[in-house]
Amino acid sequence: MKGQAVKRIRCPEEISMLTFTVMGVRMGVDADQIAEVMEVDRAEGYGLAVYRFHEMISFCETTIQYHAPKAIMIKDKKEPYIVLIDNPEDIASVKVRSIQPMPPLIAMNSGMRMFWGAIPGNHGIILLVDFLRLRERQGGRLQQMLKPINIREVRE
Repeated sequence: MKGQAVKRIRCPEEISMLTFTVMGVRMGVDADQIAEVMEVDRAEGYGLAVYRFHEMISFCETTIQYHAPKAIMIKDKKEPYIVLIDNPEDIASVKVRSIQPMPPLIAMNSGMRMFWGAIPGNHGIILLVDFLRLRERQGGRLQQMLKPINIREVRE
C-alpha cells in the first residue's frame, strides 16, 4: 500500500434543507435532491409517478389530511418521481455538525429506512429524509413497493 494516495472527501459545512411537517413531526430533505416544488395540479403534467409522503414511510395507520399540499419532484437519475408533502415551511441552511445519527432502534425499522439523521433544536427535532436512499434499499424500483396515486384523488 506504500505510495498510494488517500483521497479525502470534503464535507460541506452547511447544506440547504426544505422543511415540512407531517402530523406534527418536522421533516427535512436536502434541497439538492429536489428538482422543483410545485402546486399539486402542475405535477400531473409531468407524467411521473406520484406518491404520498406518509405512505412512503409507513408513518401510521390513520388517514392523514393534507391541508396545504405541494408536490416536490425528486431528482433521480434512474427514474425521477413526485412526492406529495404538506405545508412546506422553509428552505434553511443547516450546519452539518449539528446533524445527529438516527438512534439504532429507529434506524433498524424497515419503515424508517429513508431517515438518515436528526437535527435537535429549540423547536423540537427535525428528522432528515433521503428519498434516494429509499429507492436504493428497495432495489431501485419504488413502484414495486408502492402504488403510485392518481393526482385527481388528491383534489377530491
